[in-house]
Amino acid sequence: MKASRKVFFSLLFLLLSLNISQSQNLQNSWTHVQSPTTKWLFRCSFVDTLNGWAAGDSGVIIHTSNGGINWEVQNSGIENFIEDICFLNPRYGWALSNDYLTFGTMVLKTTNGGDNWSMARFPDSTLIITNICFLDSMNMYLGGMSGLILKTTDGGANWIKGSLGGTFFSVFPVRRLSFFNEQYGLACGGVMDLAGTIWLTTDYGYNWTMVDTTPEPLNDVLFYTMQYAFAAGGDFEYGGSFSVSSNGGAVWHDSTLGIFGAGQSVALRTPNEIWIPLGFSQLWMVTTDTGKTWTDVLAPDSSAVYDAVFIDEDHGWGVGAGGAIVKYYARHEIGIQNPGVPVSANLFQNYPNPFNPSTTISFEILKSSKIVITLYDVLGKEIKVLLNEFMNPGQYKINVSSEGLSSGIYFYKLETADFTGTKKMVIIK
Repeated sequence: MKASRKVFFSLLFLLLSLNISQSQNLQNSWTHVQSPTTKWLFRCSFVDTLNGWAAGDSGVIIHTSNGGINWEVQNSGIENFIEDICFLNPRYGWALSNDYLTFGTMVLKTTNGGDNWSMARFPDSTLIITNICFLDSMNMYLGGMSGLILKTTDGGANWIKGSLGGTFFSVFPVRRLSFFNEQYGLACGGVMDLAGTIWLTTDYGYNWTMVDTTPEPLNDVLFYTMQYAFAAGGDFEYGGSFSVSSNGGAVWHDSTLGIFGAGQSVALRTPNEIWIPLGFSQLWMVTTDTGKTWTDVLAPDSSAVYDAVFIDEDHGWGVGAGGAIVKYYARHEIGIQNPGVPVSANLFQNYPNPFNPSTTISFEILKSSKIVITLYDVLGKEIKVLLNEFMNPGQYKINVSSEGLSSGIYFYKLETADFTGTKKMVIIK
Protein backbone atom coordinates (compact mmCIF):
# COMPACT_ATOMS: atom_id res chain seq x y z
CA MET A 1 0.00 0.00 0.00
CA LYS A 2 2.80 2.40 0.93
CA ALA A 3 4.53 1.63 -2.36
CA SER A 4 1.32 2.35 -4.31
CA ARG A 5 0.85 5.67 -2.51
CA LYS A 6 4.46 6.57 -3.22
CA VAL A 7 4.02 5.84 -6.93
CA PHE A 8 0.76 7.84 -6.99
CA PHE A 9 2.28 10.93 -5.41
CA SER A 10 5.35 10.66 -7.63
CA LEU A 11 3.16 10.64 -10.74
CA LEU A 12 1.06 13.51 -9.35
CA PHE A 13 4.20 15.58 -8.70
CA LEU A 14 5.46 14.81 -12.22
CA LEU A 15 2.19 15.92 -13.83
CA LEU A 16 2.09 19.14 -11.79
CA SER A 17 5.70 19.85 -12.68
CA LEU A 18 4.99 19.34 -16.38
CA ASN A 19 1.96 21.67 -16.21
CA ILE A 20 3.95 24.36 -14.39
CA SER A 21 6.83 24.00 -16.86
CA GLN A 22 4.48 24.31 -19.85
CA SER A 23 2.80 27.39 -18.36
CA GLN A 24 6.18 29.02 -17.71
CA ASN A 25 7.35 28.23 -21.24
CA LEU A 26 4.20 29.77 -22.69
CA GLN A 27 4.53 32.87 -20.52
CA ASN A 28 8.18 33.28 -21.49
CA SER A 29 7.24 33.24 -25.17
CA TRP A 30 6.43 36.98 -25.20
CA THR A 31 8.58 39.99 -24.43
CA HIS A 32 7.97 43.71 -24.21
CA VAL A 33 9.24 45.92 -27.08
CA GLN A 34 10.03 49.61 -26.74
CA SER A 35 7.15 51.71 -28.06
CA PRO A 36 7.26 55.25 -29.47
CA THR A 37 3.90 56.12 -27.90
CA THR A 38 1.95 55.85 -24.67
CA LYS A 39 -1.39 56.04 -26.50
CA TRP A 40 -3.72 53.05 -26.43
CA LEU A 41 -3.00 50.81 -29.45
CA PHE A 42 -6.21 49.02 -30.43
CA ARG A 43 -5.42 47.27 -33.72
CA CYS A 44 -2.34 46.00 -35.56
CA SER A 45 -1.70 44.75 -39.09
CA PHE A 46 1.36 42.87 -40.39
CA VAL A 47 1.86 41.90 -44.03
CA ASP A 48 5.12 39.95 -43.58
CA THR A 49 7.76 39.34 -40.93
CA LEU A 50 9.19 42.86 -41.31
CA ASN A 51 6.40 45.34 -42.06
CA GLY A 52 3.68 46.12 -39.53
CA TRP A 53 1.44 48.92 -38.30
CA ALA A 54 -0.57 49.62 -35.16
CA ALA A 55 -3.17 52.30 -34.45
CA GLY A 56 -5.50 53.53 -31.76
CA ASP A 57 -6.17 56.47 -29.49
CA SER A 58 -5.81 60.14 -30.56
CA GLY A 59 -5.16 59.25 -34.20
CA VAL A 60 -1.89 57.46 -33.45
CA ILE A 61 -0.38 55.22 -36.16
CA ILE A 62 3.02 53.57 -35.69
CA HIS A 63 5.05 51.51 -38.16
CA THR A 64 7.95 49.06 -38.14
CA SER A 65 9.96 47.93 -41.16
CA ASN A 66 12.37 45.63 -39.30
CA GLY A 67 10.12 43.14 -37.57
CA GLY A 68 9.26 45.26 -34.58
CA ILE A 69 12.78 46.06 -33.43
CA ASN A 70 12.16 49.76 -34.02
CA TRP A 71 8.88 51.66 -34.42
CA GLU A 72 8.16 55.16 -35.71
CA VAL A 73 5.10 57.38 -35.41
CA GLN A 74 3.36 58.27 -38.68
CA ASN A 75 1.28 61.39 -39.25
CA SER A 76 -2.33 60.28 -39.64
CA GLY A 77 -3.66 63.82 -39.86
CA ILE A 78 -6.44 63.16 -37.33
CA GLU A 79 -6.84 63.20 -33.56
CA ASN A 80 -9.85 60.90 -33.20
CA PHE A 81 -9.67 57.27 -32.10
CA ILE A 82 -8.71 54.91 -34.95
CA GLU A 83 -11.03 51.90 -34.88
CA ASP A 84 -9.11 49.67 -37.30
CA ILE A 85 -6.08 49.56 -39.56
CA CYS A 86 -5.48 47.04 -42.33
CA PHE A 87 -2.70 46.66 -44.91
CA LEU A 88 -2.81 44.52 -48.03
CA ASN A 89 0.92 44.77 -48.77
CA PRO A 90 3.84 46.93 -47.58
CA ARG A 91 2.45 49.99 -49.39
CA TYR A 92 -1.36 49.83 -49.57
CA GLY A 93 -3.44 50.26 -46.42
CA TRP A 94 -6.62 51.71 -44.92
CA ALA A 95 -7.63 52.96 -41.49
CA LEU A 96 -11.01 53.98 -40.03
CA SER A 97 -11.96 56.66 -37.53
CA ASN A 98 -15.39 57.85 -36.39
CA ASP A 99 -16.39 61.40 -35.50
CA TYR A 100 -19.18 60.86 -32.99
CA LEU A 101 -19.86 64.60 -32.65
CA THR A 102 -20.54 65.43 -36.30
CA PHE A 103 -21.24 61.80 -37.24
CA GLY A 104 -19.71 59.91 -40.10
CA THR A 105 -16.68 57.69 -40.66
CA MET A 106 -13.34 59.02 -41.84
CA VAL A 107 -11.47 56.70 -44.21
CA LEU A 108 -7.69 57.04 -44.28
CA LYS A 109 -5.73 55.56 -47.20
CA THR A 110 -2.06 55.23 -48.07
CA THR A 111 -0.23 53.94 -51.12
CA ASN A 112 3.30 54.43 -49.78
CA GLY A 113 3.31 52.45 -46.53
CA GLY A 114 1.95 55.27 -44.42
CA ASP A 115 4.48 57.96 -45.27
CA ASN A 116 1.43 59.92 -46.40
CA TRP A 117 -2.22 59.37 -45.53
CA SER A 118 -5.15 60.79 -47.47
CA MET A 119 -8.44 61.31 -45.66
CA ALA A 120 -12.05 61.40 -46.86
CA ARG A 121 -15.43 61.13 -45.15
CA PHE A 122 -17.40 58.02 -46.12
CA PRO A 123 -20.21 59.13 -48.47
CA ASP A 124 -23.05 57.95 -46.22
CA SER A 125 -22.60 59.95 -42.99
CA THR A 126 -25.32 57.95 -41.20
CA LEU A 127 -23.12 54.85 -41.08
CA ILE A 128 -20.70 54.03 -38.28
CA ILE A 129 -17.99 51.77 -39.72
CA THR A 130 -15.54 50.05 -37.38
CA ASN A 131 -13.61 47.29 -39.19
CA ILE A 132 -11.95 46.39 -42.49
CA CYS A 133 -11.41 43.10 -44.31
CA PHE A 134 -9.25 43.06 -47.47
CA LEU A 135 -9.42 40.28 -50.03
CA ASP A 136 -7.38 42.19 -52.60
CA SER A 137 -7.06 45.78 -53.81
CA MET A 138 -10.46 45.67 -55.54
CA ASN A 139 -12.50 43.36 -53.29
CA MET A 140 -12.96 44.33 -49.65
CA TYR A 141 -15.53 44.51 -46.86
CA LEU A 142 -16.41 46.94 -44.10
CA GLY A 143 -18.36 46.14 -40.94
CA GLY A 144 -20.00 48.36 -38.38
CA MET A 145 -22.90 49.31 -36.17
CA SER A 146 -26.53 48.28 -36.71
CA GLY A 147 -25.75 45.09 -38.60
CA LEU A 148 -23.67 46.84 -41.22
CA ILE A 149 -21.71 44.86 -43.82
CA LEU A 150 -20.55 46.67 -46.95
CA LYS A 151 -18.94 45.09 -50.01
CA THR A 152 -16.96 46.65 -52.87
CA THR A 153 -15.59 45.08 -56.02
CA ASP A 154 -14.01 48.22 -57.47
CA GLY A 155 -11.60 49.31 -54.76
CA GLY A 156 -14.13 51.38 -52.83
CA ALA A 157 -15.66 53.47 -55.61
CA ASN A 158 -19.06 51.83 -55.02
CA TRP A 159 -20.47 49.89 -52.07
CA ILE A 160 -23.25 47.31 -51.71
CA LYS A 161 -24.96 46.48 -48.40
CA GLY A 162 -25.06 42.83 -47.42
CA SER A 163 -28.33 41.43 -46.05
CA LEU A 164 -28.31 39.88 -42.57
CA GLY A 165 -31.81 38.48 -42.88
CA GLY A 166 -34.03 40.89 -40.97
CA THR A 167 -34.05 39.05 -37.62
CA PHE A 168 -33.66 40.47 -34.11
CA PHE A 169 -29.91 39.81 -34.36
CA SER A 170 -29.50 41.49 -37.74
CA VAL A 171 -29.13 44.92 -36.09
CA PHE A 172 -26.30 43.83 -33.80
CA PRO A 173 -22.92 45.51 -34.36
CA VAL A 174 -20.65 43.60 -36.74
CA ARG A 175 -17.29 43.58 -34.96
CA ARG A 176 -15.07 41.56 -37.32
CA LEU A 177 -15.13 39.87 -40.74
CA SER A 178 -13.02 37.00 -42.08
CA PHE A 179 -13.09 35.31 -45.49
CA PHE A 180 -11.69 31.95 -46.54
CA ASN A 181 -12.04 32.96 -50.20
CA GLU A 182 -14.23 35.32 -52.21
CA GLN A 183 -17.32 33.11 -51.85
CA TYR A 184 -17.21 32.01 -48.20
CA GLY A 185 -16.99 34.44 -45.29
CA LEU A 186 -17.85 34.86 -41.61
CA ALA A 187 -18.82 37.85 -39.48
CA CYS A 188 -19.19 38.12 -35.72
CA GLY A 189 -20.58 40.65 -33.27
CA GLY A 190 -23.10 41.18 -30.54
CA VAL A 191 -24.22 43.39 -27.67
CA MET A 192 -22.85 43.20 -24.12
CA ASP A 193 -25.17 41.47 -21.62
CA LEU A 194 -27.54 40.54 -24.46
CA ALA A 195 -26.00 38.10 -26.94
CA GLY A 196 -23.28 37.43 -29.44
CA THR A 197 -23.71 36.06 -32.94
CA ILE A 198 -21.92 34.64 -35.98
CA TRP A 199 -23.11 35.07 -39.57
CA LEU A 200 -22.06 33.03 -42.61
CA THR A 201 -22.11 33.96 -46.30
CA THR A 202 -21.75 31.47 -49.12
CA ASP A 203 -22.66 33.83 -51.97
CA TYR A 204 -19.77 36.31 -52.05
CA GLY A 205 -21.02 38.49 -49.21
CA TYR A 206 -24.42 39.46 -50.59
CA ASN A 207 -26.52 37.47 -48.11
CA TRP A 208 -25.62 36.42 -44.57
CA THR A 209 -27.21 33.73 -42.39
CA MET A 210 -27.02 33.66 -38.61
CA VAL A 211 -25.41 30.33 -37.70
CA ASP A 212 -24.63 30.75 -33.98
CA THR A 213 -25.57 32.77 -30.91
CA THR A 214 -23.58 33.05 -27.68
CA PRO A 215 -24.37 34.55 -24.24
CA GLU A 216 -21.97 37.48 -24.78
CA PRO A 217 -20.50 39.34 -27.78
CA LEU A 218 -17.86 37.85 -30.04
CA ASN A 219 -15.03 40.25 -30.85
CA ASP A 220 -13.10 38.34 -33.51
CA VAL A 221 -13.56 35.50 -35.95
CA LEU A 222 -11.05 33.61 -38.12
CA PHE A 223 -12.07 31.53 -41.15
CA TYR A 224 -8.98 29.32 -41.03
CA THR A 225 -9.68 26.55 -43.56
CA MET A 226 -12.70 25.47 -45.56
CA GLN A 227 -13.54 23.28 -42.55
CA TYR A 228 -12.22 25.05 -39.46
CA ALA A 229 -13.13 28.46 -38.04
CA PHE A 230 -12.67 30.06 -34.64
CA ALA A 231 -14.20 32.98 -32.72
CA ALA A 232 -13.51 34.63 -29.36
CA GLY A 233 -15.34 36.99 -27.03
CA GLY A 234 -17.02 36.94 -23.62
CA ASP A 235 -17.27 39.49 -20.82
CA PHE A 236 -15.66 40.19 -17.46
CA GLU A 237 -18.54 38.69 -15.47
CA TYR A 238 -18.41 35.22 -17.04
CA GLY A 239 -14.91 35.26 -18.53
CA GLY A 240 -13.48 34.65 -21.98
CA SER A 241 -15.33 32.52 -24.50
CA PHE A 242 -14.22 30.45 -27.49
CA SER A 243 -16.25 29.04 -30.38
CA VAL A 244 -15.09 26.52 -32.96
CA SER A 245 -16.62 25.12 -36.15
CA SER A 246 -15.31 22.06 -37.98
CA ASN A 247 -17.72 22.11 -40.93
CA GLY A 248 -17.13 25.41 -42.66
CA GLY A 249 -18.97 27.61 -40.17
CA ALA A 250 -22.36 25.91 -40.44
CA VAL A 251 -22.39 24.49 -36.88
CA TRP A 252 -20.51 25.88 -33.87
CA HIS A 253 -19.48 24.59 -30.46
CA ASP A 254 -19.29 27.33 -27.82
CA SER A 255 -17.39 27.33 -24.51
CA THR A 256 -17.28 29.84 -21.66
CA LEU A 257 -13.87 29.22 -20.13
CA GLY A 258 -14.11 31.05 -16.82
CA ILE A 259 -10.82 32.87 -17.41
CA PHE A 260 -11.16 36.49 -16.30
CA GLY A 261 -11.46 38.87 -19.26
CA ALA A 262 -13.04 39.01 -22.71
CA GLY A 263 -11.37 37.57 -25.80
CA GLN A 264 -10.32 40.46 -28.05
CA SER A 265 -8.76 38.73 -31.07
CA VAL A 266 -7.86 35.27 -32.40
CA ALA A 267 -4.15 34.78 -33.15
CA LEU A 268 -3.34 31.40 -34.69
CA ARG A 269 0.30 30.35 -34.31
CA THR A 270 -0.03 26.76 -35.58
CA PRO A 271 -3.03 24.58 -36.48
CA ASN A 272 -3.18 23.56 -32.79
CA GLU A 273 -1.89 26.62 -30.91
CA ILE A 274 -4.16 29.65 -30.53
CA TRP A 275 -3.49 32.80 -28.49
CA ILE A 276 -6.36 35.07 -27.42
CA PRO A 277 -5.53 38.34 -25.62
CA LEU A 278 -8.00 39.26 -22.88
CA GLY A 279 -7.41 43.01 -22.83
CA PHE A 280 -8.14 44.68 -19.49
CA SER A 281 -7.39 41.54 -17.44
CA GLN A 282 -3.75 41.53 -18.64
CA LEU A 283 -3.98 37.85 -19.52
CA TRP A 284 -3.88 35.58 -22.56
CA MET A 285 -5.96 32.47 -23.12
CA VAL A 286 -3.83 29.90 -24.94
CA THR A 287 -4.54 26.41 -26.22
CA THR A 288 -2.11 23.95 -27.77
CA ASP A 289 -4.76 21.37 -28.71
CA THR A 290 -7.16 23.45 -30.84
CA GLY A 291 -9.36 24.48 -27.95
CA LYS A 292 -9.80 21.23 -26.01
CA THR A 293 -7.92 22.66 -23.02
CA TRP A 294 -6.89 26.21 -22.13
CA THR A 295 -4.25 27.89 -19.98
CA ASP A 296 -4.28 31.48 -18.77
CA VAL A 297 -0.92 33.23 -19.19
CA LEU A 298 0.09 36.62 -17.77
CA ALA A 299 0.99 39.16 -20.46
CA PRO A 300 4.54 40.57 -20.25
CA ASP A 301 4.89 43.42 -17.76
CA SER A 302 1.14 43.00 -17.05
CA SER A 303 0.29 44.58 -20.41
CA ALA A 304 -3.36 44.88 -21.41
CA VAL A 305 -3.18 43.44 -24.96
CA TYR A 306 -6.15 44.07 -27.27
CA ASP A 307 -4.99 42.75 -30.64
CA ALA A 308 -2.50 40.12 -31.77
CA VAL A 309 -1.39 38.50 -35.01
CA PHE A 310 0.95 35.74 -36.17
CA ILE A 311 2.56 35.88 -39.62
CA ASP A 312 4.04 32.43 -39.12
CA GLU A 313 4.81 30.19 -36.17
CA ASP A 314 7.96 32.16 -35.27
CA HIS A 315 6.71 35.73 -35.67
CA GLY A 316 3.87 37.23 -33.66
CA TRP A 317 3.01 40.62 -32.20
CA GLY A 318 0.45 42.11 -29.85
CA VAL A 319 -0.50 45.70 -29.01
CA GLY A 320 -2.51 47.31 -26.26
CA ALA A 321 -3.05 49.94 -23.59
CA GLY A 322 -0.40 52.53 -22.81
CA GLY A 323 1.26 51.98 -26.19
CA ALA A 324 2.19 48.41 -25.22
CA ILE A 325 3.91 46.31 -27.90
CA VAL A 326 4.78 42.66 -27.24
CA LYS A 327 6.69 40.34 -29.55
CA TYR A 328 6.57 36.57 -29.70
CA TYR A 329 9.80 34.60 -29.61
CA ALA A 330 9.58 30.98 -30.70
CA ARG A 331 10.43 28.77 -27.76
CA HIS A 332 13.42 27.28 -29.58
CA GLU A 333 14.76 30.85 -29.76
CA ILE A 334 14.66 31.34 -25.97
CA GLY A 335 16.70 28.41 -24.77
CA ILE A 336 14.85 25.16 -25.37
CA GLN A 337 17.28 24.00 -28.05
CA ASN A 338 20.68 22.86 -26.83
CA PRO A 339 23.07 25.72 -27.67
CA GLY A 340 25.93 23.24 -27.96
CA VAL A 341 24.36 21.53 -30.98
CA PRO A 342 25.45 23.25 -34.20
CA VAL A 343 22.68 24.28 -36.57
CA SER A 344 23.13 22.79 -40.04
CA ALA A 345 20.52 24.90 -41.88
CA ASN A 346 18.21 27.90 -41.67
CA LEU A 347 14.74 28.20 -43.21
CA PHE A 348 13.34 31.64 -44.01
CA GLN A 349 9.83 32.95 -44.59
CA ASN A 350 8.62 32.75 -48.18
CA TYR A 351 8.04 36.00 -50.06
CA PRO A 352 5.56 37.21 -51.06
CA ASN A 353 3.18 35.83 -48.47
CA PRO A 354 0.20 35.60 -49.02
CA PHE A 355 0.80 34.89 -52.71
CA ASN A 356 -0.62 34.01 -56.10
CA PRO A 357 0.57 32.76 -58.56
CA SER A 358 4.07 32.08 -57.15
CA THR A 359 6.35 32.64 -54.18
CA THR A 360 10.01 32.08 -53.29
CA ILE A 361 11.33 29.99 -50.40
CA SER A 362 14.85 30.88 -49.24
CA PHE A 363 17.06 28.68 -47.09
CA GLU A 364 20.68 28.41 -45.98
CA ILE A 365 22.80 25.26 -45.76
CA LEU A 366 25.70 25.46 -43.30
CA LYS A 367 27.09 22.00 -43.87
CA SER A 368 26.70 19.46 -46.65
CA SER A 369 23.58 17.39 -46.19
CA LYS A 370 20.61 15.80 -47.87
CA ILE A 371 17.87 18.43 -48.04
CA VAL A 372 14.15 17.67 -48.17
CA ILE A 373 11.49 20.39 -48.39
CA THR A 374 7.90 19.17 -48.19
CA LEU A 375 4.60 21.01 -48.55
CA TYR A 376 1.67 20.12 -46.25
CA ASP A 377 -1.92 21.29 -46.02
CA VAL A 378 -3.36 22.74 -42.84
CA LEU A 379 -4.36 19.30 -41.53
CA GLY A 380 -0.82 17.94 -41.92
CA LYS A 381 -1.44 15.95 -45.11
CA GLU A 382 1.56 15.86 -47.44
CA ILE A 383 0.83 17.69 -50.69
CA LYS A 384 4.13 17.42 -52.54
CA VAL A 385 7.90 17.19 -52.09
CA LEU A 386 9.37 20.47 -53.31
CA LEU A 387 13.03 19.44 -53.03
CA ASN A 388 14.92 16.22 -52.30
CA GLU A 389 18.66 16.24 -53.01
CA PHE A 390 22.13 16.41 -51.48
CA MET A 391 23.37 20.01 -51.25
CA ASN A 392 26.60 21.78 -50.31
CA PRO A 393 26.84 24.82 -48.00
CA GLY A 394 25.35 28.01 -49.42
CA GLN A 395 22.18 30.09 -49.76
CA TYR A 396 19.45 28.78 -52.02
CA LYS A 397 16.01 29.71 -53.32
CA ILE A 398 13.21 27.65 -54.83
CA ASN A 399 10.05 28.90 -56.53
CA VAL A 400 6.65 27.49 -55.59
CA SER A 401 3.63 27.81 -57.87
CA SER A 402 0.03 27.95 -56.65
CA GLU A 403 -1.10 26.01 -59.72
CA GLY A 404 -3.22 23.05 -58.67
CA LEU A 405 -3.55 24.34 -55.11
CA SER A 406 -6.66 25.93 -53.62
CA SER A 407 -6.77 29.06 -51.49
CA GLY A 408 -5.81 28.46 -47.89
CA ILE A 409 -3.01 27.97 -45.38
CA TYR A 410 -0.11 25.58 -46.05
CA PHE A 411 3.07 24.63 -44.23
CA TYR A 412 6.47 23.89 -45.72
CA LYS A 413 9.10 21.92 -43.81
CA LEU A 414 12.85 21.74 -44.37
CA GLU A 415 14.61 18.63 -43.05
CA THR A 416 18.28 17.68 -42.80
CA ALA A 417 20.00 14.98 -40.76
CA ASP A 418 19.96 17.20 -37.65
CA PHE A 419 17.61 20.11 -38.39
CA THR A 420 13.89 20.57 -38.95
CA GLY A 421 12.22 23.91 -39.63
CA THR A 422 8.62 24.75 -40.57
CA LYS A 423 7.00 27.92 -41.91
CA LYS A 424 3.45 28.90 -42.87
CA MET A 425 2.41 30.17 -46.30
CA VAL A 426 -0.96 31.45 -47.51
CA ILE A 427 -2.45 31.21 -51.01
CA ILE A 428 -5.17 33.69 -51.95
CA LYS A 429 -6.86 33.18 -55.34
